[in-house]
Amino acid sequence: MSDAPPNDAPLAEAPPRPTPADVVACYRYILGREPESEAAVLGHLERAETLEQLRGAFIASREFRTRNWDRLPPPNSAALPPIEVETEAEPAKLAEMLGRIAVYWGMIGTQAPHWSVLTQARYLPGEIERHKDEFYDSGESDATIVRNVLGMHAIPPEGIHRVVEFGCGVGRVTFALARAFPEVIGCDVSAAHLKVALAEAKIRKPGKIGFYQSTIAKPLPDGACDLWFSRIVLQHNPPPVMAWLLREAFARLAPGGVAIFQLPTYSVGYRFAVADYMQPKRNLTMEMHVLPQKAVFALAREAGLEVLEVREDPVVGDTSRWISSLFVLRRPPA
Repeated sequence: MSDAPPNDAPLAEAPPRPTPADVVACYRYILGREPESEAAVLGHLERAETLEQLRGAFIASREFRTRNWDRLPPPNSAALPPIEVETEAEPAKLAEMLGRIAVYWGMIGTQAPHWSVLTQARYLPGEIERHKDEFYDSGESDATIVRNVLGMHAIPPEGIHRVVEFGCGVGRVTFALARAFPEVIGCDVSAAHLKVALAEAKIRKPGKIGFYQSTIAKPLPDGACDLWFSRIVLQHNPPPVMAWLLREAFARLAPGGVAIFQLPTYSVGYRFAVADYMQPKRNLTMEMHVLPQKAVFALAREAGLEVLEVREDPVVGDTSRWISSLFVLRRPPA
Protein backbone atom coordinates (compact mmCIF):
# COMPACT_ATOMS: atom_id res chain seq x y z
CA MET A 1 0.00 0.00 0.00
CA SER A 2 1.43 3.37 -0.99
CA ASP A 3 2.23 5.96 1.65
CA ALA A 4 1.69 8.73 -0.87
CA PRO A 5 -1.28 11.04 -0.16
CA PRO A 6 -4.33 10.73 -2.39
CA ASN A 7 -4.37 13.02 -5.40
CA ASP A 8 -7.09 15.19 -3.89
CA ALA A 9 -5.37 15.63 -0.48
CA PRO A 10 -4.66 19.30 0.27
CA LEU A 11 -0.99 20.19 0.18
CA ALA A 12 0.49 22.27 3.00
CA GLU A 13 1.25 25.77 1.77
CA ALA A 14 4.77 27.08 2.19
CA PRO A 15 4.93 29.96 4.67
CA PRO A 16 5.12 33.35 2.95
CA ARG A 17 8.56 34.86 2.54
CA PRO A 18 9.22 38.12 4.39
CA THR A 19 8.72 41.36 2.51
CA PRO A 20 10.63 44.65 2.78
CA ALA A 21 7.71 45.96 4.84
CA ASP A 22 8.18 43.08 7.29
CA VAL A 23 11.86 43.95 7.73
CA VAL A 24 11.06 47.62 8.32
CA ALA A 25 8.45 46.60 10.90
CA CYS A 26 11.05 44.51 12.75
CA TYR A 27 13.42 47.46 12.82
CA ARG A 28 10.70 49.74 14.21
CA TYR A 29 9.05 47.43 16.73
CA ILE A 30 12.00 45.29 17.85
CA LEU A 31 14.97 47.68 17.59
CA GLY A 32 12.96 50.90 17.91
CA ARG A 33 14.53 52.64 14.93
CA GLU A 34 14.50 52.95 11.16
CA PRO A 35 16.70 50.74 8.95
CA GLU A 36 20.15 52.20 8.37
CA SER A 37 19.98 51.57 4.62
CA GLU A 38 18.13 49.78 1.85
CA ALA A 39 21.09 47.39 1.63
CA ALA A 40 20.52 46.36 5.25
CA VAL A 41 16.87 45.57 4.48
CA LEU A 42 17.85 43.50 1.47
CA GLY A 43 20.45 41.66 3.56
CA HIS A 44 17.77 40.54 6.01
CA LEU A 45 15.54 39.39 3.16
CA GLU A 46 18.36 37.29 1.73
CA ARG A 47 19.06 35.57 5.05
CA ALA A 48 15.50 34.91 6.28
CA GLU A 49 13.16 32.55 4.43
CA THR A 50 10.27 32.90 6.89
CA LEU A 51 8.82 35.53 9.18
CA GLU A 52 9.82 33.39 12.14
CA GLN A 53 13.46 33.38 11.01
CA LEU A 54 13.32 37.15 10.45
CA ARG A 55 11.93 37.86 13.93
CA GLY A 56 14.43 35.44 15.47
CA ALA A 57 17.36 37.20 13.80
CA PHE A 58 16.31 40.58 15.19
CA ILE A 59 15.67 39.26 18.70
CA ALA A 60 19.02 37.42 18.72
CA SER A 61 20.91 40.48 17.47
CA ARG A 62 23.53 42.08 19.69
CA GLU A 63 21.75 45.44 19.38
CA PHE A 64 18.46 44.10 20.75
CA ARG A 65 20.10 42.14 23.55
CA THR A 66 22.34 45.02 24.55
CA ARG A 67 19.37 47.36 24.84
CA ASN A 68 17.18 44.80 26.64
CA TRP A 69 19.65 42.74 28.63
CA ASP A 70 17.80 43.40 31.88
CA ARG A 71 14.59 41.86 30.46
CA LEU A 72 16.13 38.71 29.01
CA PRO A 73 16.23 35.44 30.97
CA PRO A 74 19.75 34.54 32.08
CA PRO A 75 21.21 31.19 31.01
CA ASN A 76 20.96 28.39 33.54
CA SER A 77 24.69 28.40 34.24
CA ALA A 78 24.38 25.80 37.01
CA ALA A 79 23.31 23.20 34.45
CA LEU A 80 26.11 23.83 31.97
CA PRO A 81 28.89 21.25 31.56
CA PRO A 82 32.52 22.26 32.20
CA ILE A 83 34.72 23.35 29.30
CA GLU A 84 38.42 22.77 28.69
CA VAL A 85 40.40 25.98 28.29
CA GLU A 86 44.17 26.34 28.33
CA THR A 87 45.01 29.77 29.70
CA GLU A 88 48.81 29.79 29.58
CA ALA A 89 51.29 29.59 26.70
CA GLU A 90 55.06 29.76 26.43
CA PRO A 91 56.45 33.18 25.38
CA ALA A 92 57.16 32.27 21.74
CA LYS A 93 53.65 30.96 21.15
CA LEU A 94 52.14 33.87 23.04
CA ALA A 95 54.04 36.27 20.79
CA GLU A 96 52.77 34.46 17.70
CA MET A 97 49.19 34.67 18.94
CA LEU A 98 49.56 38.37 19.57
CA GLY A 99 51.05 38.82 16.12
CA ARG A 100 48.07 37.15 14.46
CA ILE A 101 45.64 39.30 16.39
CA ALA A 102 47.56 42.46 15.49
CA VAL A 103 47.50 41.60 11.78
CA TYR A 104 43.72 41.16 11.77
CA TRP A 105 42.96 44.36 13.67
CA GLY A 106 45.38 46.34 11.55
CA MET A 107 43.62 45.05 8.43
CA ILE A 108 40.04 45.63 9.63
CA GLY A 109 41.05 48.99 11.08
CA THR A 110 41.99 50.06 7.57
CA GLN A 111 38.94 48.57 5.85
CA ALA A 112 36.09 49.28 8.30
CA PRO A 113 37.34 50.89 11.54
CA HIS A 114 33.99 51.95 13.02
CA TRP A 115 32.17 48.76 12.03
CA SER A 116 34.90 46.68 13.68
CA VAL A 117 34.02 48.35 16.99
CA LEU A 118 30.24 47.99 16.70
CA THR A 119 29.38 45.46 13.99
CA GLN A 120 26.21 47.12 12.73
CA ALA A 121 25.65 47.92 9.06
CA ARG A 122 25.13 51.64 9.66
CA TYR A 123 28.74 51.90 10.82
CA LEU A 124 30.21 50.48 7.60
CA PRO A 125 32.38 52.87 5.54
CA GLY A 126 29.56 53.77 3.15
CA GLU A 127 27.19 54.66 6.00
CA ILE A 128 29.32 55.93 8.91
CA GLU A 129 29.31 59.61 8.00
CA ARG A 130 25.53 59.79 8.43
CA HIS A 131 25.72 57.97 11.77
CA LYS A 132 29.03 59.14 13.23
CA ASP A 133 27.55 61.28 16.02
CA GLU A 134 25.30 58.41 17.07
CA PHE A 135 28.32 56.09 17.06
CA TYR A 136 30.38 58.33 19.35
CA ASP A 137 27.42 59.22 21.56
CA SER A 138 27.02 55.50 22.33
CA GLY A 139 30.31 55.58 24.24
CA GLU A 140 28.57 57.47 27.01
CA SER A 141 26.83 54.27 28.13
CA ASP A 142 30.23 52.77 29.04
CA ALA A 143 31.20 55.91 30.94
CA THR A 144 27.91 55.61 32.82
CA ILE A 145 28.78 52.01 33.73
CA VAL A 146 32.08 53.25 35.18
CA ARG A 147 30.41 56.02 37.19
CA ASN A 148 27.73 53.67 38.51
CA VAL A 149 30.26 50.99 39.51
CA LEU A 150 32.38 53.53 41.37
CA GLY A 151 29.30 54.88 43.13
CA MET A 152 28.12 51.40 44.09
CA HIS A 153 31.40 50.75 45.87
CA ALA A 154 31.73 54.24 47.38
CA ILE A 155 34.86 55.01 45.35
CA PRO A 156 34.98 58.79 44.85
CA PRO A 157 35.46 59.62 41.16
CA GLU A 158 37.59 62.63 42.11
CA GLY A 159 40.20 60.13 43.29
CA ILE A 160 40.50 58.76 39.73
CA HIS A 161 43.15 60.84 38.02
CA ARG A 162 44.69 58.61 35.35
CA VAL A 163 42.54 56.22 33.31
CA VAL A 164 43.83 53.62 30.86
CA GLU A 165 41.34 52.16 28.40
CA PHE A 166 42.51 49.01 26.67
CA GLY A 167 41.18 48.36 23.17
CA CYS A 168 40.09 51.93 22.55
CA GLY A 169 39.56 51.44 18.82
CA VAL A 170 38.58 54.75 17.24
CA GLY A 171 37.95 56.50 20.57
CA ARG A 172 34.23 55.79 20.99
CA VAL A 173 34.46 55.23 24.76
CA THR A 174 37.74 57.07 25.24
CA PHE A 175 36.16 60.43 24.49
CA ALA A 176 33.32 59.81 26.95
CA LEU A 177 35.80 58.83 29.68
CA ALA A 178 37.87 61.95 28.95
CA ARG A 179 34.85 64.09 29.70
CA ALA A 180 34.60 62.45 33.13
CA PHE A 181 38.22 62.11 34.27
CA PRO A 182 41.31 64.36 34.20
CA GLU A 183 43.56 62.15 32.06
CA VAL A 184 42.69 59.24 29.77
CA ILE A 185 45.02 57.11 27.66
CA GLY A 186 43.46 54.93 24.98
CA CYS A 187 45.46 51.84 23.98
CA ASP A 188 44.99 49.76 20.87
CA VAL A 189 47.02 47.26 18.87
CA SER A 190 45.88 48.76 15.56
CA ALA A 191 47.69 51.83 14.22
CA ALA A 192 44.84 52.27 11.72
CA HIS A 193 42.28 52.58 14.50
CA LEU A 194 44.45 55.02 16.43
CA LYS A 195 44.88 57.20 13.35
CA VAL A 196 41.09 57.57 13.11
CA ALA A 197 40.85 58.24 16.86
CA LEU A 198 43.50 60.97 16.72
CA ALA A 199 41.79 62.72 13.82
CA GLU A 200 38.41 62.58 15.57
CA ALA A 201 39.90 63.84 18.85
CA LYS A 202 41.08 67.00 17.08
CA ILE A 203 37.50 67.65 16.02
CA ARG A 204 35.68 66.69 19.22
CA LYS A 205 38.29 67.97 21.73
CA PRO A 206 37.00 65.77 24.58
CA GLY A 207 39.65 66.72 27.19
CA LYS A 208 43.13 65.60 28.18
CA ILE A 209 43.56 62.48 26.14
CA GLY A 210 46.41 60.43 24.74
CA PHE A 211 46.72 57.35 22.58
CA TYR A 212 49.19 54.50 22.80
CA GLN A 213 49.83 51.66 20.37
CA SER A 214 50.07 48.36 22.18
CA THR A 215 52.86 46.04 21.13
CA ILE A 216 53.94 42.53 22.01
CA ALA A 217 56.85 43.91 23.99
CA LYS A 218 54.87 46.65 25.71
CA PRO A 219 51.08 46.33 25.69
CA LEU A 220 50.41 49.19 28.11
CA PRO A 221 51.97 52.61 28.72
CA ASP A 222 54.42 53.17 31.55
CA GLY A 223 53.25 54.35 34.92
CA ALA A 224 50.48 53.45 37.32
CA CYS A 225 46.81 54.13 36.68
CA ASP A 226 43.84 54.69 38.97
CA LEU A 227 41.37 52.99 36.63
CA TRP A 228 41.87 50.33 33.97
CA PHE A 229 38.86 49.82 31.73
CA SER A 230 38.09 47.41 28.89
CA ARG A 231 34.77 46.27 27.41
CA ILE A 232 33.90 44.22 24.29
CA VAL A 233 37.64 43.93 23.61
CA LEU A 234 39.37 41.14 25.53
CA GLN A 235 37.03 38.52 24.05
CA HIS A 236 38.74 38.86 20.67
CA ASN A 237 41.98 37.44 22.06
CA PRO A 238 42.85 33.77 22.78
CA PRO A 239 42.64 32.84 26.48
CA PRO A 240 46.44 32.92 27.08
CA VAL A 241 46.55 36.43 25.61
CA MET A 242 43.64 37.57 27.78
CA ALA A 243 45.37 36.19 30.87
CA TRP A 244 48.65 37.86 29.92
CA LEU A 245 46.98 41.22 29.30
CA LEU A 246 45.15 41.07 32.63
CA ARG A 247 48.39 40.24 34.43
CA GLU A 248 50.03 43.27 32.81
CA ALA A 249 47.08 45.52 33.65
CA PHE A 250 46.80 44.41 37.27
CA ALA A 251 50.48 45.12 37.83
CA ARG A 252 49.92 48.76 36.84
CA LEU A 253 47.08 49.51 39.24
CA ALA A 254 48.02 52.15 41.79
CA PRO A 255 47.09 51.63 45.47
CA GLY A 256 43.33 51.99 45.57
CA GLY A 257 43.23 51.58 41.78
CA VAL A 258 40.27 49.85 40.16
CA ALA A 259 40.02 47.51 37.17
CA ILE A 260 36.63 47.35 35.45
CA PHE A 261 36.50 44.98 32.52
CA GLN A 262 34.24 42.59 30.64
CA LEU A 263 34.99 39.25 29.02
CA PRO A 264 33.13 36.01 28.21
CA THR A 265 33.58 33.37 30.90
CA TYR A 266 31.69 30.51 29.24
CA SER A 267 30.42 29.40 25.84
CA VAL A 268 28.54 26.22 25.07
CA GLY A 269 30.85 23.81 23.28
CA TYR A 270 33.87 26.10 23.53
CA ARG A 271 37.30 24.51 23.84
CA PHE A 272 40.77 26.01 23.57
CA ALA A 273 44.05 24.15 23.22
CA VAL A 274 47.22 26.04 22.37
CA ALA A 275 48.46 23.29 20.04
CA ASP A 276 45.24 23.35 18.01
CA TYR A 277 45.20 27.12 17.78
CA MET A 278 48.78 27.25 16.56
CA GLN A 279 48.06 25.11 13.51
CA PRO A 280 49.03 26.92 10.28
CA LYS A 281 46.72 28.39 7.63
CA ARG A 282 44.22 29.91 10.00
CA ASN A 283 41.92 32.42 8.31
CA LEU A 284 42.06 35.95 9.64
CA THR A 285 38.75 36.70 11.34
CA MET A 286 37.23 38.47 14.33
CA GLU A 287 37.82 35.74 16.90
CA MET A 288 35.67 35.15 19.98
CA HIS A 289 37.15 33.48 23.05
CA VAL A 290 36.50 32.66 26.69
CA LEU A 291 38.49 33.09 29.88
CA PRO A 292 36.85 31.16 32.76
CA GLN A 293 36.09 33.01 35.98
CA LYS A 294 38.42 30.80 37.97
CA ALA A 295 41.34 31.99 35.82
CA VAL A 296 40.42 35.64 36.44
CA PHE A 297 40.16 35.03 40.18
CA ALA A 298 43.56 33.28 40.18
CA LEU A 299 45.14 36.28 38.43
CA ALA A 300 43.53 38.63 40.94
CA ARG A 301 44.94 36.64 43.87
CA GLU A 302 48.37 36.55 42.23
CA ALA A 303 48.32 40.36 41.89
CA GLY A 304 47.00 40.96 45.42
CA LEU A 305 43.70 42.44 44.23
CA GLU A 306 40.35 42.18 45.95
CA VAL A 307 37.24 41.21 44.02
CA LEU A 308 34.56 43.84 44.59
CA GLU A 309 31.96 42.54 42.20
CA VAL A 310 31.21 40.18 39.31
CA ARG A 311 28.00 40.72 37.39
CA GLU A 312 26.59 39.43 34.12
CA ASP A 313 27.17 41.75 31.18
CA PRO A 314 25.53 40.09 28.14
CA VAL A 315 27.12 42.04 25.30
CA VAL A 316 28.36 39.09 23.25
CA GLY A 317 25.13 38.16 21.49
CA ASP A 318 23.33 34.87 22.05
CA THR A 319 22.90 34.53 25.81
CA SER A 320 21.72 30.95 25.38
CA ARG A 321 25.32 30.06 24.42
CA TRP A 322 27.53 32.71 26.00
CA ILE A 323 28.00 33.94 29.54
CA SER A 324 29.74 37.30 29.73
CA SER A 325 30.81 38.93 32.98
CA LEU A 326 31.81 42.38 34.14
CA PHE A 327 34.55 42.24 36.79
CA VAL A 328 35.36 44.93 39.32
CA LEU A 329 38.70 44.46 41.08
CA ARG A 330 40.68 46.82 43.30
CA ARG A 331 44.15 47.08 44.70
CA PRO A 332 43.79 47.76 48.43
CA PRO A 333 44.60 51.36 49.36
CA ALA A 334 48.04 51.95 50.82
